[in-house]
Amino acid sequence: MDKRNRFEIVADILTVLEREGAMYKTQIANKCNLDTRMLGRYINMLLDARLITHDPSQPRAFIITDEGRRYLMLYSRIKRMLSDYEFNLH
Repeated sequence: MDKRNRFEIVADILTVLEREGAMYKTQIANKCNLDTRMLGRYINMLLDARLITHDPSQPRAFIITDEGRRYLMLYSRIKRMLSDYEFNLH
């Protein structure tokens, strides 16, 4: 299995939150195959970038924001564009 870069890890986290809805850190870590310390750093970065936020009804859970959905859309477009030109992403 190839090592994921940080953009792929961010996309994985956001995709899980988009599909599953509100989730706690340990749930996200399990779904994204990350250890909780590494996930903690990503969570802080995603909160700062406003790609995720705390769920108002479950303050310890996280949800994706509209900006997070926009990131996923743009990331998907760029990946598709690069694969159209047969660039090797790894």
